Amino acid sequence: MPASRKRSQSYDQLAILRVDESLGEAEVVNTRRFRTTTWCFTWLMTSLLLVMPQTVMGDPMLRKLECVTIQAAVMESGASFGITTETLRAALLAGIKAKLPRLKVDPSCSNRIYFKVFMQNIAAGNFDGFAGHVAFDVRRKATFTDTSEPIDARAFDLESYIHGTRDKAKTSVLDQLNSHLAQFAADYAAANP
Repeated sequence: MPASRKRSQSYDQLAILRVDESLGEAEVVNTRRFRTTTWCFTWLMTSLLLVMPQTVMGDPMLRKLECVTIQAAVMESGASFGITTETLRAALLAGIKAKLPRLKVDPSCSNRIYFKVFMQNIAAGNFDGFAGHVAFDVRRKATFTDTSEPIDARAFDLESYIHGTRDKAKTSVLDQLNSHLAQFAADYAAANP
């Protein structure tokens, strides 16, 4: 048998002599089985950690948010896309009622949800489209701890860039509004179980 073969066999069959002095016995422990068992245990624990549900911690800025007023703004560059502040306000109101039934919409509330849209026409050759920016913020009154002065604080915000053909402009904006509302609703629910 070649020497390299003998070395690999002896390496794979490493054994430890364990002596139990109290009984006066000795036993051979196979380290290969020990290494395999350790590896399997490590793999199992890692797998369990990866598939365990994560604890959802609610954003403290969204706790006890009971009412909001809604505001929307649209700024367009070039020909209009047919998106109005009334359309956005109606979509915001419908989305809040559907996704956040516990959150009251009250025009006198100091907490505000802003939805802002900026759209720009893009025309190049045969392409007639748009590019834009969509922002969703929730603002609350807070107190600045150093001076005890009231401030307007951002409690939640999401922003997106959108683009496409002109015929998809309004749909893209409303889809982003729905997506941002869904994320806000999830965060709000985690903060207010």
